[in-house]
Amino acid sequence: MMGAPRALVQRVHAGAGGVFGALLFVILLTGAWSMAHEELRTWFRGPAALAPGPALPLGQWLDIARARGLALGELRIRLPDSAHPAVELCASPKDCALVLDPATGRELAPVSAADIPFNLHKSLFLGFPGRVLVSLLGVVLLLLIVAGSALHSGRLRDLKRLRRDRGARVLAHDLHSLIGCWAGPWLVLFGVTGALSGLGALGTLGLAGQAFPGAPQQAFMQLLGAPPQVDPQATAAPALDLDWLLRNDAAAHPGFVAQSIALHRWGEPQAWLEVAGIQQGLPSTAVFERHTYRGDDGLPLGNSSASGRSFWLQAFIAVQPLHFADYRWLPQAGPLLRALHFSMALAAAGLVLSGLYLWLERRRVRPGAGWQVLLRLVVGGCGGLLVASAVLLCAGALVSLGLLPRHGLGWWFWGGWGASLLLACVLPPRRQPLPLLLAVAGVAYLAAGTLHLGASLSHQNLAVWPVDLVLSLGGASALWAARRLVFSTRSARIADANAY
Repeated sequence: MMGAPRALVQRVHAGAGGVFGALLFVILLTGAWSMAHEELRTWFRGPAALAPGPALPLGQWLDIARARGLALGELRIRLPDSAHPAVELCASPKDCALVLDPATGRELAPVSAADIPFNLHKSLFLGFPGRVLVSLLGVVLLLLIVAGSALHSGRLRDLKRLRRDRGARVLAHDLHSLIGCWAGPWLVLFGVTGALSGLGALGTLGLAGQAFPGAPQQAFMQLLGAPPQVDPQATAAPALDLDWLLRNDAAAHPGFVAQSIALHRWGEPQAWLEVAGIQQGLPSTAVFERHTYRGDDGLPLGNSSASGRSFWLQAFIAVQPLHFADYRWLPQAGPLLRALHFSMALAAAGLVLSGLYLWLERRRVRPGAGWQVLLRLVVGGCGGLLVASAVLLCAGALVSLGLLPRHGLGWWFWGGWGASLLLACVLPPRRQPLPLLLAVAGVAYLAAGTLHLGASLSHQNLAVWPVDLVLSLGGASALWAARRLVFSTRSARIADANAY
């Protein structure tokens, strides 16, 4: 009686993993990149990009913005911090193209290549429909987690068993079970927050028109808060000291970390500004944590926060920081949780990859056309993504040393991925280049980490040394996997030859 439901769950688990596994691997691997997105942007700029010294006063940033042609009427200044040491001057929340050295005001070269994997994870370069599609993959991940948990034996030995001497298939099976057991809560977190990230936005857009017919923007105004009402002042040219305002804001709101200052109607009689940031102990973002002030004398006009709102609304607001491992609201445990979150994201990608390997191995005896297509997709798509990101990072390290031009850096990513896919499609199933791709990725990751670390040591700037450490460890792991795969493939071929 219990065999039929278990067989059904197993077919659902294997079928969903086989159909969506490769795309899930892409989303999970680029999701790990997205968690360190700001650090990687700093990494790509190189250790010599920023001049040492204190940041310029905020008043000078207004002069710089005016000299660069930005209107002060609606200007957002993104403040530097440890993860993002540059200053950004934004004409709108989505237009922050002007990035400057905080100590000198010098314009920094763009690092758009670092945004490629981030945008790939966020929307697959398909805009809002792509964001919804990625969220649906979060639902698929939850389905796989539930099915995999139902199929798991529940034996305690699975929590520590990793048989390395029984061949690649047994190793992949144990690794799949091991990751699923230990990373289960984090996988649920990834699936739930990933699903709500896009589907929640889609639901908000759909319900806004129903709740406020003819004026759906009212829903967002209630969610984010209406702009303050400012009485016209005698002067239309605010001369407020922004640094003084930030100091007063920090004194009035202990535990609040300012991330940006936004000017509104600056130069008009009804000028006002807002300080946005993160409140310690509250899982929220700068979109919801804001303090507003008058533009002439800095008197407070009001505050907006996730605190005090309904439980479900607070849970919805917490989705974004929890999904992207933004634990700055937990200053003590934040760095450890962030590192653990990143490790679990890489483990989740390994879980999907080991599952795809097991699916392909079970059907290798009688391979059909679908098996061959999936094999090439896994090797060229998943292995190719490793190569593409590794080559991009290696090229970025060479750019920081002045050995490559910064222009066209993104083509290293697309070229590496495209070449890997092409090679996987051209070669026959028994000659798939997975060991070669792993070896190339391993060498490129190692080169990227060591080259950048060497440049950082020479400039005495070790701000992003954890990135170099992760790249070096990732390169060594890829080379170990390539070596192990070569030996297991050779042993399998000898065994097949002896069988005949």
